[in-house]
Amino acid sequence: MRHYRVVVDLGLLRDGLRIGHEYGFRSLEELARTGVFLQSVVYEANSLRTVSGGVAFALHSPPLRMGAFSRLSLRWDDQEVPPDACTVRPEALAAPVRFSDVSPTNPVVFPVGERIAFTAGVGTPSHGPHTVRLELQSLAIPPVVWFRLTDHLHHGEEPPP
Repeated sequence: MRHYRVVVDLGLLRDGLRIGHEYGFRSLEELARTGVFLQSVVYEANSLRTVSGGVAFALHSPPLRMGAFSRLSLRWDDQEVPPDACTVRPEALAAPVRFSDVSPTNPVVFPVGERIAFTAGVGTPSHGPHTVRLELQSLAIPPVVWFRLTDHLHHGEEPPP
């Protein structure tokens, strides 16, 4: 799995250099700034909390795109969390869905602007900042969307509603 991430990261670097060469590096800087801004708007600030057996956090589906996703994966502090230990619950769903139950024939849909709650079974995490990387395999283009966030964990609190 690690080799795959390096290939993806190098592909992103190659595409960034191509865009910089074709359109100027100032446009590439603005594109990166826009990406950082959108990620900060999507993550619900201070929602990273402990729950029984792990953590919970929330995102707001960006207004620029809604999506049907056929695969979800999560990394906690650079360690992959098994798909059957993670759940997702858009506001419209009555119950959370395990990542392992999501597939091309059973995608999970994130409607525009809706709050999406996530849980990950990571055991009992330590105090301090933690990094979450959430990858979403889209049924549309681009094929993979990801969010990377670092936040301090709030202990002893309930998961986001």
